[in-house]
Amino acid sequence: MGQAAQWEGFDPGERDPGLRRFADAMPDGVAVVGNGRIHWASERLLELLGRTASDLCQVGFAELFSDDGSGVPDPDRIRAVECRIERPDGEIRNVICRPVDLTDGRGADRTSAGDSGAWVIEDVTHVRLLERELHRMNQELGRTNQELAVLRERLRGELAEREELLAVVSHELRTPVTVISGYNRLLLCDQVGSLNDEQRGFLEESNKSCERLNDFIGNLLTASRDAKGGDVLQICQGSLVGVIEGVRGALRPLLEEGKLKIRIDASPEASHARFDPLRLDQILTNLLGNAIKFSKPGDTIEVSTAALPPSQGSSQSLVEVAVADEGPGVDPDDRIRIFEPYVRAGDDTRANGLGLGLAICKRLVEAHGGGIRVTDRPGGGSRFAFTLPLGDGKRATQAEEGE
Repeated sequence: MGQAAQWEGFDPGERDPGLRRFADAMPDGVAVVGNGRIHWASERLLELLGRTASDLCQVGFAELFSDDGSGVPDPDRIRAVECRIERPDGEIRNVICRPVDLTDGRGADRTSAGDSGAWVIEDVTHVRLLERELHRMNQELGRTNQELAVLRERLRGELAEREELLAVVSHELRTPVTVISGYNRLLLCDQVGSLNDEQRGFLEESNKSCERLNDFIGNLLTASRDAKGGDVLQICQGSLVGVIEGVRGALRPLLEEGKLKIRIDASPEASHARFDPLRLDQILTNLLGNAIKFSKPGDTIEVSTAALPPSQGSSQSLVEVAVADEGPGVDPDDRIRIFEPYVRAGDDTRANGLGLGLAICKRLVEAHGGGIRVTDRPGGGSRFAFTLPLGDGKRATQAEEGE
């Protein structure tokens, strides 16, 4: 209000103080223009322009604006126009200027001779910013949808290839497993001769391995048909040592053939965990199979367990299971990529197969909520370590005794 006293010439407050208060209270700026110059401006317009009343007295109205594509306010052409204001501080504001006819409807001017009327100036800067941001986001969304369509098509093709591969693998695996299992049962029935205790033990372990492999093939096919495409886990609390010893027993023929030993070093605080027994068996079989493959006669492979504190942002304690060998080790450049499907590191001729074992281990460990990595073994060799949720040893022991 204090600025109104500085105006020279027309001031609506001189004739109607209520009119000036109404104009000052409007959210949009108001200017009275005569002969192309400003005669009076509301407080809101002064704030929008970043100027004082003395700055604007008798200033050319059109000089306050710059063209934004549709021109600037022209008292001779009574039409709304969108343009820009550049404030003294350098800030740019987008505004819409709308003319208001101040005649009495009979052509008589209610202000003073030569006045063209009033203009309402609306600040639409925030609206234009939102529109530009919305336009940018729509463009980003369009690009994302295109990328998603490409990825979806690629995934559809990969799923089809995986289904075909699973069908082939399941057929090629089940046929020899059925044959081996059949011969095992025939030998165990003593129909072709009697067996000593050691021979019977070998055949029983071989038969158990056939059953595990057959179960795995069935679960693999079930998981592939799962709508979510994830691994089907049967989580329970159990003894890690029991599973490790079971895998060591199943691999006994390979250990004896390679003149190798497996030493188990289980921490009392990490003897139990939460896991799927079949999947953990599969993980350990893959890791120990690799260790056996790259070990020399007389080497010792170590399987250890250790309790770990909860990871950051989690309250779940973990147990680490590690398989360490005395082989050639893994080059640091290959320690990430060897967990990818169909990747085999190094030039060692013993690295046969499709390169799926470690990729399967990684997927199964992560399905349990853990992680897997490989580092150097002190003294030479590799150390593959993965984590599982720590179990309640007391509860697991009671459950095992109940069984």
